[in-house]
Amino acid sequence: MIEVGSKIRFNYGALHCEEFGTVTAITDYGIITIKGDIGFVEEINESCIKMPGETTVNGSPIGVFVDV
Repeated sequence: MIEVGSKIRFNYGALHCEEFGTVTAITDYGIITIKGDIGFVEEINESCIKMPGETTVNGSPIGVFVDV
């Protein structure tokens, strides 16, 4: 379950560094606001955030994940 304060990891794929952030707000509509460790702010639909170890249908580890 994702809640305010949860750590999030962004994996953009080859040749890109992973980025990390923290959930700062969750709306009633399932929109999650994340403040990145390097200062960016991102709003993502809750259904787009994967749990650790999850992959896309074709097995790709690229995406936005809950960081444990």
